[in-house]
Amino acid sequence: MKIGQVVKRYNVPVNSLYFYINNGLLVPPRRNSQYIFDDRTLEDLEWILELKQMDFPLKTIHRLLSLRRISNFCSEEDQNERKEIFLAHDKELSKKETALSIAREKVRYAICRFGDYTKPGAQSGVPVDMLGLLCCPHCGGELMMDGVTMNQRYVFHANLSCGCGYSATISDGIFLTNNVNTSLYDKPDTTRELYRDLPSRTLSLFERSYHWLEEYLQKYTTPGKVWLEAYPTAWFFFHNHIKLLSEKDFLIVIDKFPETLLAYKAVIEQQNPQCKILYIADASISPPIQKESIDCCMDFFAVNEYNFYHEGLFLSKMLPYFNRNVELFGVYFFFQDGKKSVAKYLDSYPEGSSSNFNIHWFMEEINKDFCVLETLDCGSSLDSGQNLGLGFHIPGEKLHLQPYHARLRKH
Repeated sequence: MKIGQVVKRYNVPVNSLYFYINNGLLVPPRRNSQYIFDDRTLEDLEWILELKQMDFPLKTIHRLLSLRRISNFCSEEDQNERKEIFLAHDKELSKKETALSIAREKVRYAICRFGDYTKPGAQSGVPVDMLGLLCCPHCGGELMMDGVTMNQRYVFHANLSCGCGYSATISDGIFLTNNVNTSLYDKPDTTRELYRDLPSRTLSLFERSYHWLEEYLQKYTTPGKVWLEAYPTAWFFFHNHIKLLSEKDFLIVIDKFPETLLAYKAVIEQQNPQCKILYIADASISPPIQKESIDCCMDFFAVNEYNFYHEGLFLSKMLPYFNRNVELFGVYFFFQDGKKSVAKYLDSYPEGSSSNFNIHWFMEEINKDFCVLETLDCGSSLDSGQNLGLGFHIPGEKLHLQPYHARLRKH
């Protein structure tokens, strides 16, 4: 019987048959440079398949085949060794069975606990304590509210207006401006498709940058700060690290998509955060907040995300809202010799800046208005997977993550 016939008859992959042959488990005769599976070889194959069903390792299977080939188990010694092999394997299976039983119980227990994560957290809205941070982005005037639904802590629904003609609303606890996304190449990501299928190497880079940021946040910040995090539709930091902020902290989260903010808000509410959070849906760089009110800014991919649709450095655009002692923390993504990846990115995002993912451009631009105090190249990944966020990354080109800490220059 030829090897192709064996594959069909026994439903064994041809690669497996060659593996058995190359490692001596099968020893078929050859005829005209072709392997011929005679009755003896087929008998060996059938026993291999039977022993594999018993979960014997291939090394042990090879030993049993060798014993049979030597004496066909006619000698008492070989019979005893075969029996000892089966007894030892039985004990090993018993251990595995016990371990699997324990593992299964733990899995079932974990599944029961997963149900707790589906419970909604305490519903939040625009914190009353943060209303003082809001203002008209046109004239800087105070905003008036009517049609208000609120409790002692949060405003959930309201109409807002200014004497200069500016208007906005609060809906489902989110501040909604009239500055909506107009790009045809952008859309909200409420199911977090941006980071699906990220390879382990890339995720390890994320984790290294997280650790770096955590260390420097704890080192250089104190409670009672007003924080800004922008563009969580791309990536986020406080989504997974909200416990780093205390009950004395304020967090302003700005994104261009209300849908993203609703999803982000629901997840954070489940964690019952200590800090107060103001969600603003605004696609401009003129949010309705007081000038010079931001003490700390978190930029996790925000600079990169801004350059998908605009020129210039996002952090410099936000200068009017930073106070003179502002602390900047972030992670910049860049390619090392990534010409093909950048070309594919620009093809996918025609509005994008050609300076995006360029560490030399970033360092030159940020140092115009800020002083980078600490930074670290966390390493690189050669493949970012086929996801919405980094699908333009050509495998083989190096994508780096570089966290940084910066402060405003004293002009």
